[in-house]
Amino acid sequence: MLLLAFLCSIFIGLRTYYYVNQFSESSESILNKTVYIQSDSITVDGSSLKMIGKVDGKKYVLYYSLKSPEEKQRWTANQPPNLGLVSGETETFDSVRNLKGFNAKAHYQSLGIQGILQVNSLTQLDRRGFNLSDLRQQLIFRIDQRYSNRLASYLKALVIGYKDAAFTEYTSGYKASGLLHLFTLSGMHIQFYLGGVDLLLKRARLTRDSRFIFLSCIGVLFIILTGGGFSTIRAVLSFIIGFVCQTFDILLSKLDQWSIMLFLLVLSFPLVLWSVGAQLSLYFALILIYLNDLPIHTWEQTLVFSVLSLPILIFSFSEWSIIGGVLTLLLFSIFEWIILPGCLLLFLGCFAPIPKILSNTIEFFFLLLEKFLQVFTFPNFTIGKPSFFLFLLLLVVVLLIIDRLKYHQSIYLFLITAFFLLGSISISTNGIVAFVDVGQGDSIFIKLPFKRETFLIDTGGKLTFKQDNWQKRQSKHLSDYNLLPFLKSQGCRKIDHLLVTHNDADHMGELVHVLDEIKVKNLYLARGSQKELQSMIRKIRGTKIHLIKQGDTVGNYLKIQILSPKKSEGENNDSLVTYFQLNKKRFLLTGDLEITGEKDLLKNYPQLKTDFLKVGHHGSNTSTSEELLEKISPKYGIISVGKRNRYGHPTEETLEKLKKHQIRILRTDQHGMIYYQWSAVTKRGRVKVMIDFPE
Repeated sequence: MLLLAFLCSIFIGLRTYYYVNQFSESSESILNKTVYIQSDSITVDGSSLKMIGKVDGKKYVLYYSLKSPEEKQRWTANQPPNLGLVSGETETFDSVRNLKGFNAKAHYQSLGIQGILQVNSLTQLDRRGFNLSDLRQQLIFRIDQRYSNRLASYLKALVIGYKDAAFTEYTSGYKASGLLHLFTLSGMHIQFYLGGVDLLLKRARLTRDSRFIFLSCIGVLFIILTGGGFSTIRAVLSFIIGFVCQTFDILLSKLDQWSIMLFLLVLSFPLVLWSVGAQLSLYFALILIYLNDLPIHTWEQTLVFSVLSLPILIFSFSEWSIIGGVLTLLLFSIFEWIILPGCLLLFLGCFAPIPKILSNTIEFFFLLLEKFLQVFTFPNFTIGKPSFFLFLLLLVVVLLIIDRLKYHQSIYLFLITAFFLLGSISISTNGIVAFVDVGQGDSIFIKLPFKRETFLIDTGGKLTFKQDNWQKRQSKHLSDYNLLPFLKSQGCRKIDHLLVTHNDADHMGELVHVLDEIKVKNLYLARGSQKELQSMIRKIRGTKIHLIKQGDTVGNYLKIQILSPKKSEGENNDSLVTYFQLNKKRFLLTGDLEITGEKDLLKNYPQLKTDFLKVGHHGSNTSTSEELLEKISPKYGIISVGKRNRYGHPTEETLEKLKKHQIRILRTDQHGMIYYQWSAVTKRGRVKVMIDFPE
């Protein structure tokens, strides 16, 4: 058995090595190449088109800017193009851009996607033959045509595994309540659908061989029609393996069946374990195998499952839903006996008439659930993301205690171990000053050792421009994808001090959303700038608002000095200029201060020196004068700027000035997050970046 396991490991290792080497790390130009489009991946948001396609046998995520309403109409039609002629530039996916953040490169490579193709021109060709991807796209279209937006979004998620932008909006309260997994195709859903098919086959008196062949074909078809998600593939494989063992009297334990499923999954998809969704699905399935053998009640199983899910959930999302297990227990039977059968009937109703009362009842349930979660909010418990070593240690503890000890002893030991191990996140002896990569905007996070005090300067955001209605994209909170995951990974349940440098959207556009997601004790605005923010200020609850000016200080353990302005109108030149010292390092953050403001700054503080300069206005030529650099003598110039931004930031003029003064340039568009980390014990500090970029 050990020899077999060793040989399997060698084989999978070689297969993975070959698979990884297929991915190119270089960019290339593509000129008038044929692209085979995956129809069910087409997403149109305003004037932005996103889809998955194959060029020269390599799979890419394509991005294209639509040129007219007519072109948009063609891509949102019943039968959009599945073949085209494309020109553009390829680029590789970024790995992790913010500390402990999402690894886009690993995620997409686990799906076999080579990289990004930024499309310059796209010509539609005649449709090629009909395929299963087109069939899924047609099913999506039929559901959209047959039902209301809300009901269609839920049906697509629960029956064919397709989640549109509207679904994300409707289910915004589910994530915090730990219920989102009920709407993700997994073991429960597959057991219901394939189990139902098997029941019909038994009633039809088919032989076991015929049932096996039929169920295998239905399983493969279901995987394709649901988009081939790893959780669906795992669930179908588990069902088929379990069916074979039960029907053909093969004596294999549930753990052996799980191991065979894992082997087949990794054999087919070598990088499957890079996918967060696959990690969660496999881990939960393994935990359920152990729990089903424990002589405990269902409610106890649910509670234990919720507790033992802690390691994988905090490693993936930095937070844990305390109430999620209880709500899942309450809703599980409703889903199994009412919602899933009802959704299946509604899906069949796309092809045959069904009573209107059924669709109204199911939609009313979803609406009622949404309203309930809006009224009774169940916040997640933010813990922070543990190191990989700590995560593995927690996993080992989980597996050991549920395998070797009795139920009650296991839970007590796990909780004690988890308490001490996870406590190390909160009592970290390290401090950090992080220039978060929020795209074309600013956000700086400061956390003192032992989490004695936390600061956030600006929240990032997106500037908006006048567009025609057909070009407007659905609004999204950018901080959900960069700033907030980072703050949660740091175990940040509250922010002591949040400073807004000025009123531009790229500095404070995400402020209200951040206030909704994380408790902020004190909010600081430049005196005078509040006049333009009255409507926003009226929405703020539970946060004390302070108006500050030149000469004030912010903070208790760390004193942040406000060097400018005396009075603000919210313009660039009225930006809050902040200065502080940590671990014998000096930091000067100038917001979007322009050259005239820099002159006033030097006039008021002629002895000002710094080690770290946050370069003003994203490296624009309206900031960062020769005089400023000469006087303050920074060692590092930090430029917070978005990739391929429309403004051409940072300008060559600014870069040349920084180089002339021998200042090391660090840019968030090239290096991702830039941060200074130090130890309260050793007093040693280091400047680190997320992406090694040749300088």
